[in-house]
Amino acid sequence: MVTIKDISRISGYSVTTVSKALNDYPDIATKTKEHIKQICEEVGYIPNATAQSLVSKKSYTIGIIFEEMSGVGLQHPLFSKILESFKSEVERYGYDILFLSKQQGNGNAGSYYQHSIRKQVEGILILCAEFNSEEMHELYNSDIPTVIIDFHQENILNITSSNEDGVKQAVEYLIQLGHTKIANIHGSLKTYIGDQRERCFLDEMKAHHLDVPQDYLVSGELFTKEEGYVAMKQILALPNQPTAIICASDMLAIGAIKAIQEVGLDVPKDYSIIGFDGINAGQLISPTLTTICQDTEQMGMTAAKQVLKMIKSKKRMRNGQTITVETSLLEGETTKPL
Repeated sequence: MVTIKDISRISGYSVTTVSKALNDYPDIATKTKEHIKQICEEVGYIPNATAQSLVSKKSYTIGIIFEEMSGVGLQHPLFSKILESFKSEVERYGYDILFLSKQQGNGNAGSYYQHSIRKQVEGILILCAEFNSEEMHELYNSDIPTVIIDFHQENILNITSSNEDGVKQAVEYLIQLGHTKIANIHGSLKTYIGDQRERCFLDEMKAHHLDVPQDYLVSGELFTKEEGYVAMKQILALPNQPTAIICASDMLAIGAIKAIQEVGLDVPKDYSIIGFDGINAGQLISPTLTTICQDTEQMGMTAAKQVLKMIKSKKRMRNGQTITVETSLLEGETTKPL
């Protein structure tokens, strides 16, 4: 097994110099670092990560807080794509990811902040968590570089899709097809995206001078297929039927389509349906789903770049900035002109 002493002997540099070069100390010349690292690669020397961490005070680890409310966990069709993009980007810079849990062996409880300190993570990505809990605020108020997906917190950087533009695209598309009676199956208004997409829908309908009866606004709470099915059942029972429905997620839309087909009606002949997300499942059903696509690859990459930027600068962003990623309309088979 090759040791650091072997690298010292081969390179002609002292063990101290070799160690500093491998830990990227600024007082070692770049040419020297490159020469030593080249030798390590040639002879197959693998530095001890634990020892490096103790010397450099760097763990090269980024924590992930992932709480998926609908119960599908890492199989979530949207968040899994964001995570994959985030992971690929940070790995390019030598970082690993670690999922942070409140439960540590034998049921011992600990806060996310305590776990982060224990594992020495250098940054954190938060996805679909209980954003307003006391322990989350403990994390927000810490010095750990943190990025949130789809939630606005005044002292944390947020990455989100352009919900306003996405909903605007959906409403304008339906209006161009001749629809004026448009219902909305929204997500929980307690969530950032649920509230945003609902407000954007109402604002856009108002901008076009279109009336939205209260019973055209139906909750799909956790954005699931099952809740889309139940919400559409409520709409089907209305005496004054809409001709089109905008859903706050693709899974809600898929559930709504099932409810419509189950009573012998047709999409898009009887109802035009638009989803929001652009997940693969929407293009595997029949008819294929018209949807507002989120750029999950860009969201994950942007989140990664921002976390790495904060880690490198050793400055936590505290201005509550929101970075929005553009959406696009994907025309499927679930919409048609009146």
